Amino acid sequence: MIPVDFGPPKKITLNEWSEQFRRIDDGIIKQYTYYDNEEWGGYLQPPATFMVYGARELKRLKLDNSFAALRLWGFVFNESERLFRAHQCGKKVIATMGDLGTVPVIVQSFPDCIPFYPECIWWTPFFNESTVLLDRAGQLGIPEATCFSKTVLAAFQKKAYFPEPDLIFASTGAACDDYSCIMNLVEGIGYPVTWLEIPYRKRTKKYYTAEKYGETSDGFKYPLRLESYLIEEYKKVWRIMSDLTGINDLRMLEESIKKVNRMRKLVEKIKELTYTVVPTPLPALELMTIEFGNLYGYADIDEWLGILEMLLETVEERSRKKVGVLPTDAIPIAWITPSADPYLLNLIEEMGLRVAATEYVIRQALVEIEENIEPFRALARSFLNGSLIGSTEERIERIKSAIDKGVIHGVFITNMLGASHCAMETKLIAEKLDRVPVLAVDVPPPFGITKQLKTRIAAFAEMLRQK
Repeated sequence: MIPVDFGPPKKITLNEWSEQFRRIDDGIIKQYTYYDNEEWGGYLQPPATFMVYGARELKRLKLDNSFAALRLWGFVFNESERLFRAHQCGKKVIATMGDLGTVPVIVQSFPDCIPFYPECIWWTPFFNESTVLLDRAGQLGIPEATCFSKTVLAAFQKKAYFPEPDLIFASTGAACDDYSCIMNLVEGIGYPVTWLEIPYRKRTKKYYTAEKYGETSDGFKYPLRLESYLIEEYKKVWRIMSDLTGINDLRMLEESIKKVNRMRKLVEKIKELTYTVVPTPLPALELMTIEFGNLYGYADIDEWLGILEMLLETVEERSRKKVGVLPTDAIPIAWITPSADPYLLNLIEEMGLRVAATEYVIRQALVEIEENIEPFRALARSFLNGSLIGSTEERIERIKSAIDKGVIHGVFITNMLGASHCAMETKLIAEKLDRVPVLAVDVPPPFGITKQLKTRIAAFAEMLRQK
């Protein structure tokens, strides 16, 4: 049940959110806590509070005005505090890097073990409108033309953004090349790392006929030996976690998979409604934040599930009432590769566009995990749907399908300097999506969104409007 109705849906400023927040009863605010701790686990605050704490970009962003969105932003911006609290009260804080969505399923199987993704800190310079982490990465020897994930090395070195992890799992191989280098450097400054290898999902070719092939839930073919290889990698994670905690009960992994599937089903329902209903019931910025929650439930999956249920209820109610946050004539586009700068998602909506499909390189975190087979095999088969481990053609297959159905009228790609899936893939993606207009922009560092960039986006929107 949604405890407070703030009226018709719209995107509002921080000042407007502060006005709304005064209408919430203190008793309601105290109901929502992380780690189910009523004494110190509260996280509901007006978004302006987080701007004062450092997220200065919030002053120019517009946010959804629902109570569910308030829970979302309070919870997301509370994560750093949450991780330090976890460490202080004896929970094990486990850094999982590179695989984006699977190792946390194992980690959270163990009681009082909290997974988190350090790479998500790449948004911090933009939310904080600060180059502190980028500058420190440069001082540590990272070239300027490197993906914004270089902020992770600076965060590990500064020891101020998350507690020192009890364990670090890092996945490399068929992953982002830039981030593989960053993870190596994290180990180089003294953090012990357990490495996992991600295999490349080779497509069926006639000269591979000696191979036996399987097929993922998304229809991608893969050599079966990759499945066996990943199973052994995940069993290694399980053994290390068992050694750390003294616990070895595979029924906990089965329960963790069920919980993760519940999360993924909720997100899929929210996405489906937001993509298909007009007017759009939820802004693109909130929707991207929801998709990325699938990686690890923002370090408290139980509370995140409650937030997702409230968000779904909000979207369903808006859909029934045929009300939304964007004009009914907003043009549907697909968004490829997540933007490090959240403001870009606000900006394209101001230009009259709406996001109706995404490919954020996290497909492996969006599909359901099989529950009727051995759990490590289920995790391996789930991960083999991954966006980054196959060909460009496979990565954009769902976008092409949406274009064929007439759902998508244009494609917007946010490119980052350096990263392999950006520098190498952007042009290929644009060529393969030649049936609709494609605009690819380089995401500039903080303070870098110029009038020229806004003009390019406005011209793209106008071109789509004229077609």
